Amino acid sequence: MRGLSDEFIGDLKTGKLRGFLEAVYQDQTLCLEIRDEYVSIYYRGGNLFRIKPSAAGYSVAFDSNYSEDKKKTIQQIRPGDYQKWIENIPALKSEMDNWFFRHPKPEREIQQLIVNENNHGALARDTDYFIADIEYADSENSSRFDMIALKWLSKGPTRKMRKLTPAFIEVKHGDSALAGSAGIEKHVADISSFLSDTEKKKSFYKELEIVFEQKLKLELIQGVPNLTEGIEINTETNPELIFIFANHKPTKSVLRRELEKVSYMADYAELKARCDIKIATSSMMGYGLYSENMWSLEDFIK
Repeated sequence: MRGLSDEFIGDLKTGKLRGFLEAVYQDQTLCLEIRDEYVSIYYRGGNLFRIKPSAAGYSVAFDSNYSEDKKKTIQQIRPGDYQKWIENIPALKSEMDNWFFRHPKPEREIQQLIVNENNHGALARDTDYFIADIEYADSENSSRFDMIALKWLSKGPTRKMRKLTPAFIEVKHGDSALAGSAGIEKHVADISSFLSDTEKKKSFYKELEIVFEQKLKLELIQGVPNLTEGIEINTETNPELIFIFANHKPTKSVLRRELEKVSYMADYAELKARCDIKIATSSMMGYGLYSENMWSLEDFIK
C-alpha cells in the first residue's frame, strides 16, 4: 500500500532530505509523487529521482534510461550523496531534455502541467480538483491510471467539507491516441472491471486517503483549509472517470466514433450505476479543472 513512514516524512520536511522537497517547491517542472515507502520526483513526466530507504539512510537513483552517456554524470555521484544529486539537477534535466527531444512523451508532460495548475499557487484555491497521484500503477489490484484526483468544490462552504469524491483521469494527446489497444474503450472497460471489485475499491480508497493527507503534510497541495480531522472518501457518490483530450482536431470524426462505441457497450448501463463518465473542457486555454466544465458523455456527444 502506498504511503511513507513518519520518519520519511520528517526527513523530507525538516531532515536530511529537505533539499529535495525544496527543489520541488522552487521548480515548477518537478513533481513529487508518493509510492510504497519511496518517492519519485518527475521531470516532464520522466522519473528524475527515486528516493528510498537504505541501510545507510536513503538511496537516490536517477533513471539511466534517460541518459545518453551514463558515465558522464550518474556514476560520479554516490547514491547517498544527497547534496551532490541536488546540485546536479540542471545537468540531469539537460540529459532528459535530450532524450525527450528524440522520444517525446506529451501526455506525461501534460499531466505535470495539470498537477501544477490544480495543486500549486493561487489557482489551487479556485479549481475544483486536486491531483493526488500521476502514473498510478498497482500490480496487486491490476490497475493503471494516468492520474488520480479528488473532487473538492471550491465554492463557499463546500471547500470546508472533508468527504471527497475520487476521480480517475485519462489524458489523451492527439487523435491517434483515441482508438486501439490503449484507447478510450479500453480505459472504460478497465475502470468498469476495477470498480466492480468491492475489495479492490475499498483498499484503493484507503490508500488514496493516506497519500493525499501525506501530500498535505508535505505542503505539496495548496488551497486546502485547515481540517481538524483528515479527509474521507465519499462512498455515497459515484467516482468520476474523466477524459482529457488534448489537441483533438474538431474536423475529425474519430473522437465521436470512439465515444459512441462506449455508449453502445453491453455493460454501459451497469457502469453508469457505478461511475460518472465526464469529458473535461478547458476554462479558456488553461489546465485548471472545474466542475462546471465537465460534460457527461451523452451531452458531449450531442
